[in-house]
Amino acid sequence: MKRIFIVLSSTNTMLAKSIRKCTGTEFSHTSLALDNNFEEMYSFSRRKTNNPFVGRFKRESFDTGIFAKSKDCLCQIYTAQVTDEQIDKIKEKLEYFSNSKKTFKFNNLGLFACWFKIKFPRKYKRVCSQFVSECVDYACPEIILPKHYWIMQPEDFKFVKNIDLMYRGNMSDIPVGLSEEEILTRIEQLKDYDPNKFGKKRKK
Repeated sequence: MKRIFIVLSSTNTMLAKSIRKCTGTEFSHTSLALDNNFEEMYSFSRRKTNNPFVGRFKRESFDTGIFAKSKDCLCQIYTAQVTDEQIDKIKEKLEYFSNSKKTFKFNNLGLFACWFKIKFPRKYKRVCSQFVSECVDYACPEIILPKHYWIMQPEDFKFVKNIDLMYRGNMSDIPVGLSEEEILTRIEQLKDYDPNKFGKKRKK
C-alpha cells in the first residue's frame, strides 16, 4: 500500500485572500502529493508568481513560487492509503494533464461556478480543487467526494469520506519523510478535530 496526500493551503496572495473573504472559508488552494516528502506535488495554479490570472497544470514545491512567499500560511493535510493500481491510475491522469499542459488553462470562470455550486464543465479548464477531485474520483472509488468534482472547493475536502487529517499548522512546519507509524500517530492525535469549527477539538 502507498499513500496520497491532499494539501489545503491559505496563501498570502491578494486573490487567495479575496477568495477566502468572499466564501468565508479557511483555504483557497488544493494540491495533490504522491509522496511523503511532498516532492511529487501537483495542482492548477498561476504560471508566473506575479500573475494570478494566467494559470496551468503545474508541479509544485513548498520552496518555489507563491509557496516560498507564504511559509507562515495555514495548511491542512489529509492522507489516504491507496493501492499500486490506484497510484498508477493517478499517474495516468497526471500524465494526461502534463502532456496537454499547453492546452489546459486555469478555469477563472470555474472559480465563480464553484462558489455558486453551479456545474459548468469546461473541457480544457480546471481550478485546483476540480483537478485534485477529478484525479481522486478517477482513481480511488472508495474516497467519496461530498460534491461532484466540478463544484468542489478547497474547503470541501474537509468533508471527503475515507481520508484522514494528518497535519494542521504553518506551511513551514509541515513534516516530511514521515514513516507509516508516524503518520498513523498523527492521524490518531487529530481524529477529534471538527471541520465545522475550523480545527477546534470537539467537546466530549
